[in-house]
Amino acid sequence: MNATITLREYLEKGKTFVIPNYQRGYVWGKKSKKNDLDAVSFILVKSLIPGFNNNTPVFIQGITVTETDKDIILIDGQQRTTFFYLLLKYLGYSGKVEMKYDIRDESNKFLSELDINETDFSENTEEEFQDRYFFKKTLRTINENLVQIEKEEFCNYILDYVRFLYIDIPDDKATKVFSMMNGSKAEMKSEELIKAELLRLASLNDSDFDKKEEKEKNAIEWDNNMLRSRYAREWDKWLQWWNREDVKKLFKCSNVMGYLVSSYLQTKDKSKELSFDNFKNLFLLEQNPIDAKKTFDGLRRLQKRFEDAFNNPKIYNWVGAILRIGSANEFIQWYFVDDNKPSDEDLENYYKWSFLGLTHKEIETHRLALNGDNDPNDNDKFDVKFDELYKILESNSLYNENSEAAFRLLLRLNIDEDNKQEEGFGRNFDFSIWDRKDYRGRSLEHIYPKSKVLHKELKDGNRIIKNGKEDIFGGLPKKSDAYIARASCRYFENSDRIEASEHSIGNLVLLYKDDNSSFNDSSFEEKKSMFFMVPDGKDKKKKMMFKSRHLLHTIYKFAQSEWKGEEIAKNKYQTLKEFREYYGK
Repeated sequence: MNATITLREYLEKGKTFVIPNYQRGYVWGKKSKKNDLDAVSFILVKSLIPGFNNNTPVFIQGITVTETDKDIILIDGQQRTTFFYLLLKYLGYSGKVEMKYDIRDESNKFLSELDINETDFSENTEEEFQDRYFFKKTLRTINENLVQIEKEEFCNYILDYVRFLYIDIPDDKATKVFSMMNGSKAEMKSEELIKAELLRLASLNDSDFDKKEEKEKNAIEWDNNMLRSRYAREWDKWLQWWNREDVKKLFKCSNVMGYLVSSYLQTKDKSKELSFDNFKNLFLLEQNPIDAKKTFDGLRRLQKRFEDAFNNPKIYNWVGAILRIGSANEFIQWYFVDDNKPSDEDLENYYKWSFLGLTHKEIETHRLALNGDNDPNDNDKFDVKFDELYKILESNSLYNENSEAAFRLLLRLNIDEDNKQEEGFGRNFDFSIWDRKDYRGRSLEHIYPKSKVLHKELKDGNRIIKNGKEDIFGGLPKKSDAYIARASCRYFENSDRIEASEHSIGNLVLLYKDDNSSFNDSSFEEKKSMFFMVPDGKDKKKKMMFKSRHLLHTIYKFAQSEWKGEEIAKNKYQTLKEFREYYGK
């Protein structure tokens, strides 16, 4: 059986359309939140009437059913089927068509006794039954829009030109499928119609099919059916892949087909948003199997790019980071969709430069500048962005002045450590620390607790000195103005002097928020013990297994034997040195 069928083929099954008890009532006729037209007016004014005037097919959202010997039980498609039942009655359709509501007798009575010439469908604001109210409203809307149309011609048109995907599933899965489809119905519409049209066109016969011998025709029909089945299975695999939780988390995309169909659409026109009409007009306008097969092959190759990226840990990590700190749509187009696929080196550079805060356009300008291919009028922002960020990271008040800069640097350092694992092939970074907005989200932790450091605070608008419990910064008098005014700790190497404080990058690591809360104001030794201990279920603190222990850069810092003033300054020095070398400065 064809994956797509016409309205005539749907009706000529000769079975009763049954609305099961788990379905809501008929509500077509309510105003849409998206536009001023209700569903009935929309399908008439935007689809059926223009299609009739232009003699072109109209594709509606698919219908999912359970088909028995006598009945077609509607899992998804009640509203559309009921609308066409009422429309056909209005147009004087003479074929057999019956509808039955499992538990609503008044609805059954209205539909079975409906006579377009006798039934009163004027508005009654005190109508007792919702279904009957909207049945009548639908009939009034149909009459208002079709009063000038030749009914018999319009009836024949919708019977042969209205098409949709027809899905028959086992009865024991019907309720579950109904619940699933209700959750994603609005989102599925465009992709579902595109799939149906691709399957239909890909299996069309050649123009000289009628001239062939019967045996050859049978072989062609067999091949077409096999092709259609293969395409349908492949599409469904893509759908399942994009709806895996780990895939949705990496790409930060909840569309039912992820980025696949929407980004493929933009290979032809980047200004177009995903819709069935836009896709058909760009790829399937000629209505022939060759275009459909080319399009399906293009989708297949694009899907492979996404899957290859997901399955390579280093690329997984670079892509995941860029999608979180850069321009997702421009990056997806550049890396996955454009004909000339960037090299791994290009992708790594994109990743590195994104962490400087360069936009997609600025990254492209810098890449061309390095290759000597740039326009002299293009403004290369690389040096400017580097200098700005370096100055921010140097600050001894980084934690208070620009915590986001610290977050981003520490994210990159942890990802880079993951990319060094597995003999250089990397391991997948867990981006949940960046994505979650609840108590499990990200936090900056002071390795040496800030509460134990001699520091200034404002109280009632006046400066006060708050003493820490320990002097880790060189033995100066704790209340010395000179001590308070300068950086808390210093480190010298190769004539470079680094002055640091508890709020500098030298004393900060990335943690999950709840891990951060577990530390409170514990000493470095206590934090270290808590961080690395194995839960035993007895001691309350030992019941925890730190989620942050997958953060390798954080682990390396807590693995230090001692952490005082000199270690903070030394770590700041090493971090800034790595930052300069990372960007070739």
